Amino acid sequence: MQTTVCTNQPVLKIGSTGSAVVELQKLLTQRVPVVDELEVDGIFGAVTELSVKVFQFCVFLEDDGIVGSLTWLALQLGQRPDLPVLHQGSQGIDVIRVQNILKFNTFTKEYMGFDGYDFGSIDGIFGAKTEEAVKAFQYDRGLLVDGVIASKTWKELMKLASIISHIAL
Repeated sequence: MQTTVCTNQPVLKIGSTGSAVVELQKLLTQRVPVVDELEVDGIFGAVTELSVKVFQFCVFLEDDGIVGSLTWLALQLGQRPDLPVLHQGSQGIDVIRVQNILKFNTFTKEYMGFDGYDFGSIDGIFGAKTEEAVKAFQYDRGLLVDGVIASKTWKELMKLASIISHIAL
C-alpha cells in the first residue's frame, strides 16, 4: 500500500478558517488524542493552536502553533520526516529538544516515579553526560544501548514527549 502525502497546504494559525482547518483538525484528532476539547469546526482557535503545539512538541518540531509545510508533512506521516541521527559531538536545537525531554523535572518525579536522566545543563551540546543519559533512557526502554539517537530511540523519545507534552507546554 502506498501513502500519498500532499504538502501543498496553506500556512495556518490562529484566526484561519475553512476546509484546510477542517483537514488539520481531523489530523489532530488522530495524532493528539490528549486534547479532548478539540472540535472539527473549521476555526483555528485556542484549542486548535494548543493541539498543534502539543503535536509539534511530541515530534520535536518548533512548538510555535503555526502549521507550515513541515508540520503538515509531520501530521500526515505521524512523525517529523527529517529527524537526524544524533550522537556525541552533535549540537543544536534538536539536542536541546532531546535534553528538554530527558531533563529532571517535578513532573517526572511526582507522576512518573523517577527523576529523569542526568546530563548536566540544557546547552544543545551532545557531550559525554548527554550520551550517558541517552544510554540510560535506551536501557530503560529495552533498546540497543549505544548512546546514539536514531529511529528507534526517536520513536521512544516521542512516546515520552507525548506523555509529558500537555504538562510541558
